[in-house]
Amino acid sequence: MLTALLFATSCKKDRLYSGSDEVLKFSADTLTFDTVFTSVGSITRYFKVENTLKETVKLDKVELMGLPGTQFRINVDGEPGRIIENIEIPAKDYIYIFAEVTVDPNNQNNPFVLLDEIEYHYNGIVQKSYLRAWGQNAYFHYGEVITGDSIWNNDKPHVVVRNDSFPGVGIESFGSLQIKAGCKVYFTAGSGIFSDGPLTIGEPNCMDSVVLQSDRIEDLPNGLIYDDMKGLWLGIVLRNGATGTFHNTIINNATYGILGRWIFDDFSTFSQSNQPQLVLDKVKIKNTSNTALFCLNANVECNNSIFYSAGNGLATLAMGGNYDFTNCTFYGTGEQAAVALSNYASNGTQGGYGNLTAANFTNCIIYGSKNDEFSINNDDIADFNFDLQNCLVKTSLNTDTSTYTNCIFNQNPQFENMQEGDFHLRDNSPCIATGTNSTYLYDYYCNLHNNPFDIGAILY
Repeated sequence: MLTALLFATSCKKDRLYSGSDEVLKFSADTLTFDTVFTSVGSITRYFKVENTLKETVKLDKVELMGLPGTQFRINVDGEPGRIIENIEIPAKDYIYIFAEVTVDPNNQNNPFVLLDEIEYHYNGIVQKSYLRAWGQNAYFHYGEVITGDSIWNNDKPHVVVRNDSFPGVGIESFGSLQIKAGCKVYFTAGSGIFSDGPLTIGEPNCMDSVVLQSDRIEDLPNGLIYDDMKGLWLGIVLRNGATGTFHNTIINNATYGILGRWIFDDFSTFSQSNQPQLVLDKVKIKNTSNTALFCLNANVECNNSIFYSAGNGLATLAMGGNYDFTNCTFYGTGEQAAVALSNYASNGTQGGYGNLTAANFTNCIIYGSKNDEFSINNDDIADFNFDLQNCLVKTSLNTDTSTYTNCIFNQNPQFENMQEGDFHLRDNSPCIATGTNSTYLYDYYCNLHNNPFDIGAILY
């Protein structure tokens, strides 16, 4: 008899709520998606619907009203659909509502907003929560290979999408791409730009910046934001014989910012005669999961540019080449030195040598969290030439040589707020008025350099 009583007690269901009050509590009355580009789906976001009672609440149905059409989709505790019926929320428990959105194409170049409702029906009561998404039309580049002369205008964003035919956008040696000042270019996961020909990004003379970053621009529910994340798209690859001219350009959260040659191409095809030619003028590369600037026997002229927040190094210049950096700021926090020079390179399956014809650094800050932020790897089988003039360098190398002229060693440059990416100089910085004058007259923010010049990309 006791056994039967215990069994009956354990099988008794919670009493169902039969009242007429609104008892559901939402962890978010309105679930908001930041800008979502047309035809590219958002991330999945969620909120909780909580039953605060000591009784079970039985929902006759949860219904997505579909006010703007079929852009929003929901899933109730693992069950997808526009209408989900007969859902029980146990006493003092909750269910999850998962939602995502795809914005239908339209003719609006400016951002717009989509709204939808979710209704919860029980006991003749209807409670509501809301979905909101900011959408924007864009130009889409799906595995696009450019064979002629192409110009991307800034009237609406550009979205680069990897597909089965090509991982982003390719530029043939007889084609070209110009990305106009003020463009915003967003990349889906794994995509990038691969160039065998001329690539021009931005315009000189302090025009509006071009921004290249991941297409994931929503804020996350845990307070993190995609803008600070690393490795969300591949980067910009300049292959044999390509030219890349970058003015007033920001590159954010890629795996590599810019590659001067693709590391998995055949090293035997690399030579001085087909070096990628790069000009970087007021460029910022940040939040790369690997390296901000990775070059294999390339030719680079870089001025008034900023490199920071990389998983490995900031400027890895391997297998020789020819490099000239003026008034640049490198702030390293990765596993490798901020700036690394080598006349050798290996990708694990093949290796190669190249003459380091020149690696000149003038008025540059090379600093970071490690004891050595400047490293050299000189194999005598190839030439190795470098020179640092009026630089601030954090290193334990022997600096009592002719390759260092008027440099400052192992002193804090006194940035305003390096954790927040603010590399303005404080008034006690040793970099103030200790540079040498150059032909690059304007700093990263297009302010006329002091006389004498300060060290770094941003003047005091």
